[in-house]
Amino acid sequence: MHRLNFYTVQEVADILRIHKESARSLIARGEIEGMAIGRGKQRRKWRVSEAALEDFIRRRTEQSQPGPKPQRTPAVKPKRQWV
Repeated sequence: MHRLNFYTVQEVADILRIHKESARSLIARGEIEGMAIGRGKQRRKWRVSEAALEDFIRRRTEQSQPGPKPQRTPAVKPKRQWV
């Protein structure tokens, strides 16, 4: 039987080494796929699957990989015209 692992917002924040509110914002914006559990009196309680968190980390890692450096063209100074 497969066991599903789910993380709380605080656990996601600890894994990513970010503030709890930053993790909550990433989940609310949909950058990390999460699911709302119950109807909290003040806030929704979110849970994030292990697969969703791994997917987010993989996407962020791929975005931050450096590509080939663009070739810089030497700057050409305009000639001064004396009037």
